[in-house]
Amino acid sequence: MSYLLIIAEKPSAAKKIAYALADKTVSVERKNSISYFKTSHNNEEIIVAPAVGHLFGVTTKEDKKQWTYPVFDVEWVPSYKMNKSADYSKKYLSNILFLSKKAKELVVACDYDIEGETIGYTIVKYGCKKKDAKRMKFSTLTKKELIDSYENMSPTINMGLAMAGTTRHVLDFYFGINISRALTLSLKAKGRYKVLSSGRVQGPALYFLVKREQEIQAFIPKPFWQIQADCKKNQYLFKAMHKDDKIFDKTKADDIFSKVKDQKQGIVEELREKKYKVNPPHPFNLSDLQMEAYKLFKVTPKECQGIAQKLYESALISYPRTSSQKLDPKLGFVDILDKLSKNAKYTAITKEVLKTKLHPNNGKKDDPAHPAIFPTGELMKDNLSSREEKIYDLIVKRFFSCFGEAALRKSLDLTLDINKELFGANGKTTLEENWFRWYSPYVKLEETTLPPMAKGETIDIEKMHFLSKETQPPARYNEASIIKELERRGLGTKATRADIIENLYKRGYLKEKRIEETKLGISVIDTLEKYCPEIISESMTRRFEEELGKIEKNTLQSSKIIDEAREELTKILKEFKSNELKIGESLIDAVFETQKQENHIGKCPNCEKGNLVMKRGKYGRFIACDQYPECKSITSIPQKGMIKSADKLCSVCNHPMIKIIKARKKPQEICLNKNCKTKQLDGEEDNVEKNEKKDFGKCPKCGGDLIERSSIYGKFLGCKNYPKCKTIVKLNKDKKKE
Repeated sequence: MSYLLIIAEKPSAAKKIAYALADKTVSVERKNSISYFKTSHNNEEIIVAPAVGHLFGVTTKEDKKQWTYPVFDVEWVPSYKMNKSADYSKKYLSNILFLSKKAKELVVACDYDIEGETIGYTIVKYGCKKKDAKRMKFSTLTKKELIDSYENMSPTINMGLAMAGTTRHVLDFYFGINISRALTLSLKAKGRYKVLSSGRVQGPALYFLVKREQEIQAFIPKPFWQIQADCKKNQYLFKAMHKDDKIFDKTKADDIFSKVKDQKQGIVEELREKKYKVNPPHPFNLSDLQMEAYKLFKVTPKECQGIAQKLYESALISYPRTSSQKLDPKLGFVDILDKLSKNAKYTAITKEVLKTKLHPNNGKKDDPAHPAIFPTGELMKDNLSSREEKIYDLIVKRFFSCFGEAALRKSLDLTLDINKELFGANGKTTLEENWFRWYSPYVKLEETTLPPMAKGETIDIEKMHFLSKETQPPARYNEASIIKELERRGLGTKATRADIIENLYKRGYLKEKRIEETKLGISVIDTLEKYCPEIISESMTRRFEEELGKIEKNTLQSSKIIDEAREELTKILKEFKSNELKIGESLIDAVFETQKQENHIGKCPNCEKGNLVMKRGKYGRFIACDQYPECKSITSIPQKGMIKSADKLCSVCNHPMIKIIKARKKPQEICLNKNCKTKQLDGEEDNVEKNEKKDFGKCPKCGGDLIERSSIYGKFLGCKNYPKCKTIVKLNKDKKKE
């Protein structure tokens, strides 16, 4: 059988594409326990097979045991060969390669951006051993757009995007592996081992964060004074501040206050009323959505990006990883609004929006691949989490508000004469809501009403305040504002900025939600700035980004930028090598302190003198008291996942708690006390009755019923009579299936 093989980026997208294109039925086939889909469209046989993100990555050709730098001899290999955690991808690649052998043509249907093009291109070139393939381009996973994308597919992959993507991966690998090895080996040269990392974008990002931290640390507050009048007219209370606001001269502030402190009335000297318009917002791009979601819901940029991706894969919104703030009328606004009106929550608003001219307030930023984020109007699923519903509602309301009329606001500025000293107050109110109503409840504007008054009128003074304050250091970035700053500086891409920040946290360079740089992060930047400032240069990173943009537009060859990167790194790393011992010496104290903090769990509840620390032995890691051998307190812990102190004690037994962090799973907090009551079913006491109904046999020790339980190590069978009987039986696969 001859067929067209469509390669999708993810299983959910593959299913959407297959069912959208199907003229009749879809046959779900399985190979290697992975599903793929057979169907037909216009009498043409089609198979849709999913990838699962990147199936190929860049690695070195060298002997992995011999660490050295610089290294530039790289190759593209299957992801599962590079990283054990990517073993799951082997089955997906195997299926695509098997199906490609009998396919008459290949069609790439990955997300249409640099990463999606890279995923498709590397599968076609390094997996299927083909030079090119056809290309479906779409911004939503709706049936209509997928059919249109299929019937109007491009005859070739977008080679500009593909070359820009593969070049970016090579550049990031060059910088990442070489700088990370150099930092790590500098420590090894001083007799200490810890993997340190930096990269093409990580370094410059950490650099300006450290500079902000150093500004904060070096900041010397200056005292200033403010004078405030509590005013009253009839039942209205309002505050007025002295016109000089911050007064840095204490003598001057004292003189002013002495003149007004006993005054009981002031005279309205001037009233200035102004009406102004507040234009509707621009449509969301990814950065704007991340900022708004954090401000409103405290959803982190990383989580917001993941939620938006899920909404896209459910065909509820358009492709989220876009820079565009523009919506094209070709998207069919009337059709989208008609679909949204089927949701009772939006029926009333859609009727109002449909009465407008449907001209969105587009912003300046554009993206050649995708429009701004918009709702498709497809039926909303019932299985969305509360946070997913919030993000979806935010996107829908933003879409509505873009078509609204400008809101009308009024500003009233008051000048008050209190014994010849001038005080000011300001009131702002909304006269015409317009788009505000469509973006409710997400409009956050201050409404400050001043009472009606006239020039020359007397106002009562309830009390005068002499306020003593200090200037504040520069504000710290939070997880959302840092994304905006990275964008402003041209560092990273819309799809990678959240990951860059997350990696800086993982490496121990950052801490806290209000971003603080650790001693290790500051030490790394101070050391690199002294010995190899080029590594953390924003200008070099920005230059490479500009050149990648030229590759995307086919105005620059990939080989040229790769050769340029080799030359730059060779020169930089030669200088680094000559200062290796000095660099290691400069970093060693910060590394030692960081390792000590990472391994510290809490006070030992056994001896109450020592501290519980994480150690490594012949059989892996464990937690023990640092007063060994006087105190022999030892606790076994899982060997997989990141483990760190939860910085709190168990509310039941007062023992230290640890946090277990595993990829793609919610962090788990557990008590270290083996006999703690919280361990009975590890938070699953509600399932006791359900599990008791299953017959798992009798306890071999006391004869009680065996029931299914869970712990940090997984599921197992335990005696119902716990804690009197602590029998544990391994839960085999057959039992699990039952």
